Amino acid sequence: MSRPLLVVDDDTDLREALEEVLRDAGYTVLGAGNGLQALEVLRKEQSLPALVLLDMMMPVMDGATFGRQMRQVEAWRDIPVLVFSASANAAQVAEEMGACGYLRKPVDVETLLRAVASNKVS
Repeated sequence: MSRPLLVVDDDTDLREALEEVLRDAGYTVLGAGNGLQALEVLRKEQSLPALVLLDMMMPVMDGATFGRQMRQVEAWRDIPVLVFSASANAAQVAEEMGACGYLRKPVDVETLLRAVASNKVS
């Protein structure tokens, strides 16, 4: 059984669309609407995600705070994070949080799937 992907985005329509695209591509996908929910998903799941696709600007807990808190837990420290943001400084944010890469919103399906395949761990 392959490890799931975790999609964290407060835009429900976008998150569900991403989850559908990734499931259609054969991935198991978990979803969370903000960083706090994503931490709860990590605590509950027995199988760690192969990749976190992370929005940065979210209510309750933003992506940067989630990233810092995730990296403080040894078991979660090495989960790759792919920043997914509409921000013009997405590359800088990704570098500062030690992400494996970034995607700028909007993104086409082919680019998304290529980035996920090349950054996830098995």
